[in-house]
Amino acid sequence: MTAKKPRSRRVTKPSSQEDLISKFQSGEGVSKKSQQMLDDLKQRDKSKESNVHDDPLFKTSSEIDRVLVDYIQPQSDNPRYLPVKFAKRDDADSIALLKNCVVCEKGLIENRLDKSNPRYDAVDAEIEEIKGLAETLKHSELVHPIAVWRKNMSDYAIVAGHRRYYAIRYLYGGLIKVKVKIYAEKPKNINVLRHIENFSRNDLTLPDALNSYSNAVTELESIEGEKLSKSRASVVTSYLGIGRTTFYRYDKLYEYREFVMPLLENRIVESLRGLYEEIIKAEQEGREEVEKYLASLLSQEKFHKYLQVPVVKKAGRTKQFISLPKIKVDKASAIKRLLTEDVTQLELGIDWNSVDFNDPVMLEKALKELFKSLSK
Repeated sequence: MTAKKPRSRRVTKPSSQEDLISKFQSGEGVSKKSQQMLDDLKQRDKSKESNVHDDPLFKTSSEIDRVLVDYIQPQSDNPRYLPVKFAKRDDADSIALLKNCVVCEKGLIENRLDKSNPRYDAVDAEIEEIKGLAETLKHSELVHPIAVWRKNMSDYAIVAGHRRYYAIRYLYGGLIKVKVKIYAEKPKNINVLRHIENFSRNDLTLPDALNSYSNAVTELESIEGEKLSKSRASVVTSYLGIGRTTFYRYDKLYEYREFVMPLLENRIVESLRGLYEEIIKAEQEGREEVEKYLASLLSQEKFHKYLQVPVVKKAGRTKQFISLPKIKVDKASAIKRLLTEDVTQLELGIDWNSVDFNDPVMLEKALKELFKSLSK
């Protein structure tokens, strides 16, 4: 009896995962019911499609990681920058050699700037804020990590978070790793990001506030130039998160920034609102008149209100009488001061030397400004 030959069996080669997925998507070897379920899922996902994920909140390339503090670099073009110098060695002698700078090492943050430096007082105030923040960080975590962008593996430039950086370095020194938000490359809107973070703080000095706004708007002009030309107020307020009143005030000062910045840096002007109001008055006579007015403030090193020089009319009667401004009852204190004090010696922002007392029109304007100042 001959033995039966074993039946040959054809073994099919298992399909790859990609083949199975392809067959499933194409409907090959899939029941009609399963295919209908697949089509329903596709339709549901399609209905949820949105272009929101193209917004910066979702598509910006960044990650959270830990970086050595010594690798993090403060940026001098940031309003929160302090002119720091770091000792080459972590010893008392090396630290003692640091001069005309801010020293920020473990357990020591000190203002060693020359007292003639225009930023001296502002730096002193900032250091006190940093010390307060450091005390807070002893007992709680860093809610908002320092934001940096990676130049290379040992150089991370700060985008936002200078005060947090100084506080951490003051607490722990430079040889510890801290959690940071890392951008893969320099953000295109870096000045906008800085402005949003810095501008909300009340302790920002006037020069730093205007400088922060100027950098952000200059950046926006390169990013959204066409939109800005059509709707400047809407674009700037949307990007920077500020109100219309703040926008109009800062944007006007930005327009004349080459004249305004020296006034703020030298503390000739200490009220942006007051300067804005005087610029608006002078602007009625044209840009050249504004520049002339601002230049006079710098040359005299003193803020005074803009008093328009009256235009000599060729025809008509010359004004001969002075009309006193109308005074409300609740401003009686202004009348008392006018009668009992030498108002020309008071610091009211009026440059009496430039007032022509023989000119009724100019004198009227000076009196209006006088009553307004006395009533505040």
